[in-house]
Amino acid sequence: MSSTSHTSPTPASMAANPRAAHARSVTGRILAGEGAIELTAYRAGETLSSAVHGVSRSGQLVVADIPNLFHSLGGFHTADDIEVRADIVKDSADHRLALRLASLHLLGTLRWCRDTEEVGALGLQGQLADLVQDVGPRVRVGVISTERILLHDCSGVTAYDAAILADAATAAPSTDALHDAVMSTAAETLADVADAVLDDILPGWTERLDLPEDTSVVADPAHCVDVDRHCVTLARFTGDQGWVVQVPLPSPAHAPSAQDGVIAWRHLLDSLPARRITAPRP
Repeated sequence: MSSTSHTSPTPASMAANPRAAHARSVTGRILAGEGAIELTAYRAGETLSSAVHGVSRSGQLVVADIPNLFHSLGGFHTADDIEVRADIVKDSADHRLALRLASLHLLGTLRWCRDTEEVGALGLQGQLADLVQDVGPRVRVGVISTERILLHDCSGVTAYDAAILADAATAAPSTDALHDAVMSTAAETLADVADAVLDDILPGWTERLDLPEDTSVVADPAHCVDVDRHCVTLARFTGDQGWVVQVPLPSPAHAPSAQDGVIAWRHLLDSLPARRITAPRP
């Protein structure tokens, strides 16, 4: 599925900040390890698609791979710095929906760590730290240096400099509880939430989706595409039309906790008007 711009029913001043905040959130989460990375050593003409990635505590983009009898690093097996292109893709939270949430793209230089001392000095965290701890010195760990990172999502292209890596190095509060709450919400209720934004009853922003000819890939009238601390992103379908709809969550007045997103989501559902009989119009 692809998307085309669609005027949001909310004023531009209300829509701009949530859109920018969500783009930055998605970028940080993808850099921190969400999604699947593919590295291309474009001068050698080789691709590595089995690596995992993340950001170290010091704000460096790190990749790790485990060579074995059935998989070698090929042209990536060198002590020299390697010029690479990195492409990281993240799909919809609802895996029944064949929709790509976003992708990151960058050009940079990959340098493999030469020993376990260098690896230890990186300050690995998350899945990278777990992999090194579980597998040990057989893991090849490298650092990618870059100056520019591009996010592609339904809103278009957003460019960031390397400073975004420092933001991604800070672990964000877990949204697992919110994710579970949204994913367990009935598709019809998700459709009501999306319709409320499309009809300018709830704040938010929307983008039109170009649907594939085979609309059988759409299982329900609405799907959860993404959740973060500040908003829920939905895909809404009716007939041959589709929208990506982002709904901001109310911010807690106190220090955030893991349950605040769930409480905000429930309050949002309670604020919905009576269910509509007709579908929204573009």
